[in-house]
Amino acid sequence: MVGVEFKGRLGNQLFQYAFLKYLKGQRKELTYFFPNPHHAYLGKYFELEGNDNFILGSKAYSAITRCLPTLLPLKDLYFHNWVGPKPVKVKNWRYYKGYYQTAYYYEHLAKPLPLNLKPEFKQQFQDQYGLLFSQNKTVVIHIRRTDYMNYGERRKRDISLPLEYFKTRLNAIDNIEDYKVIFVSDDTQKVKEVFPEKENYIFSNNSEIMDFQLIQNADISIISNSTFAWWAAYLNPKKDKIVYAPKDWFGFRMGREHPKGIMTDQFIWCEVL
Repeated sequence: MVGVEFKGRLGNQLFQYAFLKYLKGQRKELTYFFPNPHHAYLGKYFELEGNDNFILGSKAYSAITRCLPTLLPLKDLYFHNWVGPKPVKVKNWRYYKGYYQTAYYYEHLAKPLPLNLKPEFKQQFQDQYGLLFSQNKTVVIHIRRTDYMNYGERRKRDISLPLEYFKTRLNAIDNIEDYKVIFVSDDTQKVKEVFPEKENYIFSNNSEIMDFQLIQNADISIISNSTFAWWAAYLNPKKDKIVYAPKDWFGFRMGREHPKGIMTDQFIWCEVL
């Protein structure tokens, strides 16, 4: 038996789901489970492979697996973000705890893992934004502030990106007036103060899965150091997409990549300070 703990929200859970699938590909004969599937956002939004949607949505499965870490002789195995990703030799009776915030495990799966949104969410996006995206070039800017300004167990760290960073990145785009510029943020009021309204500006006030698709379908995206935005940009299927991301991620003030492995070569990594 091998468990992988769910932590955080949608972005982090996508990394953890990919990690579980990576482990499963290494030793298929073992049994794998999420001890706390009741925290899962994945089954709500994504069409997952096999019976994963049923499992993650099952109250009975959740009740059983929540007890397994205390009933079984599972050994906790912690993955730390300051160590770069590397191949994992899977051992039985382990309980993996970590965030695995890297493209490494997803890109080293034994077989491709499709991460497709459910049709109803795609249709909602098409109904609301299909015409706009089909008739215009788009820039989507994701700005995360609120919880990032008081981050960590003691709520004393500010890991939010300076708003000047987003202004610099936006101003560097040639002929920006030819694009529809869409702002996605948890602090829209502050964003509007920094980016006064223009004819081609749109400020999103949508659900999280609609915002996810705005980033996922952008021609150009400027993202914050958020795993939600990372996955939305990473899953963008456009071959000519451009993604600007903050160099070193959470470590932008120190000048060191953190977590190690987060800086995928799919993105253009930009200095923040």
